Amino acid sequence: MSASGSLKSALPSLSRRKAFAVVTLLFASACGGSSTAGPGATLSPRSTPTTTGTDVNGTLQSGNFTRTYVLHLPPESSRLKPTPIVIAFHGLPMTAGEMSRITHLSKVADAHGFAVLFPQGYQKSWAVPGGSTPAQQAGIDDVAFVRTLLEAVGKLYGLDPARVVATGISNGGILTEFLGCSLSERLLGIVPVAGLMRRDTAAGCKPARPISVLEIHGVDDPIASYAGVPGADGFLSFTDTLAFWARVNGCSSAPVSSPLAGTTVTALTYGGCASGTEVIGYAVKGGGHAWPGGEPIGSAEEMGETSRQFDASELIWSFLDRHRGAAQL
Repeated sequence: MSASGSLKSALPSLSRRKAFAVVTLLFASACGGSSTAGPGATLSPRSTPTTTGTDVNGTLQSGNFTRTYVLHLPPESSRLKPTPIVIAFHGLPMTAGEMSRITHLSKVADAHGFAVLFPQGYQKSWAVPGGSTPAQQAGIDDVAFVRTLLEAVGKLYGLDPARVVATGISNGGILTEFLGCSLSERLLGIVPVAGLMRRDTAAGCKPARPISVLEIHGVDDPIASYAGVPGADGFLSFTDTLAFWARVNGCSSAPVSSPLAGTTVTALTYGGCASGTEVIGYAVKGGGHAWPGGEPIGSAEEMGETSRQFDASELIWSFLDRHRGAAQL
């Protein structure tokens, strides 16, 4: 079965005519230095670390399952103290190692001093209520897994579990949306890539506190439609997903739309959000089911184009950097 076929078989559809695929990206970085670019204004340059960090392969018991992960620690020369975390969820069917390679988050982390945590999904998938992935069908509780994992690596490796940004692609992006609802007390923000909000997730979403949101999505994504999927088990559109988070965070009623200079990317930014949070979306015209600035997750015929106009991983670092001072200790 092709990669796109595996994705489509796991996702809700409109009368089974249109499947919305979820590819999860476990996205994490360790970085040193500070970025000052405002949301939607300028794009961060690519990182050029002088030394490389260390990958640690770990296991953890969660429920009745032994789970695995890859933790990337930045070199001591660039490591921030306290050390924030980016936790990055791969897509379906993908691995933690593939997520690391596709996103090059570890390289970005080495330059800026944060840690990147790449969890491995059950049978290369993540569980989101209402979905039909192998993890959901097996009764996996990925929220409990993520909570336990953050606590464990924080204690073992001297990381700061109060300064965490979650990201993911496709199925991992959908999980990231769900974590924004169910684990907001542990997260500074979420960055779903090519993964939108399930309608049934939105119906029951009650975050414990406001949470910053950065959404990145290809306008021409052939797998996870920018327009969403109708029906109770479908998905909100990209713009409706942003509007949902804006309401949750008490932001302005309409976003400001601004093009990113020299690109086909449009930034949609909501203002006036509660508790210093932000809600911003990057709509990538011509972009497919992809991690902008990273390696393609499949062929252009199946997944569409991977934009080279900006680096999603550097953008995530800028997002983390803007919010890491707001951690509730």
